[in-house]
Amino acid sequence: MPKITYQGREVDAIDVNFKVNREDWNEYQLADGTELRMRLVVGVVYYLPETYDREGKPVYVVKSQNLVISKSPDHLLRPPE
Repeated sequence: MPKITYQGREVDAIDVNFKVNREDWNEYQLADGTELRMRLVVGVVYYLPETYDREGKPVYVVKSQNLVISKSPDHLLRPPE
């Protein structure tokens, strides 16, 4: 059972299986003309047994990555080496 540090103490964690229902892209237009597309991808979800937040809800720790794709205007690009 892995250990997770939560609020300054080490807590046993349980790896929770999950399925992806949907992972949408967020799209942003920057002032310099660059377009960014970003998506959060969850890798692992842990449940912390007998650990609750201030509202009494169970605590889950999520390990994730941000995927970023950018498309910049030609005037911002440098020539390939």
